[in-house]
Amino acid sequence: MSGSTGARPGGVVGREGRMSVVDRAFMLFSQGTSRPLLVGHVLDFPVGSFSLEDVRARVAERAVCLETLRTVAVPGARSWVRTAPPDVALHVDEVRVDGPLREETDEVLCRPLPGGGDLVPRWDLRVLTCPAEGVQRVCFRIDHAVVDGVGTAHLVAALLADEPVRGPHAYRPPGAGRGSTAWLRTVPYRRFAPDETVPYECGAAPSGRESLAYADVPDASLRALASRWGATVNEICLTALTGALAEGQQRHGGRVRDLWVMMPMSVREAGAELTPGNAALSAVVRLPCSLPTPADRLRSLAAQSRRHKESGLRDSGWRSVLRIPPRLLQRVMLRPGLRLAVSHIAINDTYRVLGAPLTAATVVALNAPGLLGYVSLTRTTETARIGVLHDRAHPAAAGLPGACVRSLEELERLADPAVSG
Repeated sequence: MSGSTGARPGGVVGREGRMSVVDRAFMLFSQGTSRPLLVGHVLDFPVGSFSLEDVRARVAERAVCLETLRTVAVPGARSWVRTAPPDVALHVDEVRVDGPLREETDEVLCRPLPGGGDLVPRWDLRVLTCPAEGVQRVCFRIDHAVVDGVGTAHLVAALLADEPVRGPHAYRPPGAGRGSTAWLRTVPYRRFAPDETVPYECGAAPSGRESLAYADVPDASLRALASRWGATVNEICLTALTGALAEGQQRHGGRVRDLWVMMPMSVREAGAELTPGNAALSAVVRLPCSLPTPADRLRSLAAQSRRHKESGLRDSGWRSVLRIPPRLLQRVMLRPGLRLAVSHIAINDTYRVLGAPLTAATVVALNAPGLLGYVSLTRTTETARIGVLHDRAHPAAAGLPGACVRSLEELERLADPAVSG
């Protein structure tokens, strides 16, 4: 599934190796810096599952066939540069962790990527082995100009998994929708008042160094909640996040306000799972923190979700984005009106690497201009991980995953789960 057919994600057809305006806008962020905008995944396995030599051998075997891992976004270019097979020793290494795994993960996520001006592809894979916590963690990062989060989920599985893995579902266009100008009226880069976008205790100036916090819940419990409420898992997750943010506002004695967040939506279609490039745009979602009960919040979010699906805005919005000049898109992205992004990715199959089962995963997106936090729900067949990547200047954000779990528990306790249309 390479780009040699000329097929672009989202049904857009172009010349072989052609970058879209979204790819070029991300590339402009990377120009002249060792820390481009990144996207990646953190995968957890039982400690002792594999050696560095095992991982390097698998990467050497498979990376040569994965076009995305041989792709460089060159400043000023309209097409990607294809490179020779990657130097596995440069891109793949191991760290033995004697202290807290969380702290070492944060350090790995903040390190510069290999490559850049010397036409070496910008990606890396680090294995963190932590005997004390019983975890062997794989951290994969790649330049966002080359691929998006859903594409990365497919890419990492193709690179590492023993057997083919069904990753996130492909996008299925709804057919005729509203005109492309409709999305422009909902564009997520318009201005909002700070108290409508900045979570509690996140007003400090960013430090530029990120930290990852997370909490795990059984995926079966999320699916059971969604079935019980007649909702989707994504709507349940958004409701939990809404409750967590409302709890934070209440705890700090301020007025509880609704918060507007950005939600990336994939337009990566079937057949383009491993194609390089970005195939996603962002919707604006209002988290109804001010509503009094979880049921009210879920009804509001389900209604917003239904409107997005019925409007055809995802399809028309993607067409709109592809018409924006790259430098204008970059300037707009540098001045975002929203401060929190929320994503949901599901890996829909059993996932083993060198015989070891994947126990949990999370998606991370780093360095996005203006963002104070990136909240992700990453689901495997057994475990759903609520993660938040936040700037270290905002330590209160580390409490969001735990607050989301408490919000989920409140949904479970409610006696009357009926959600009306």
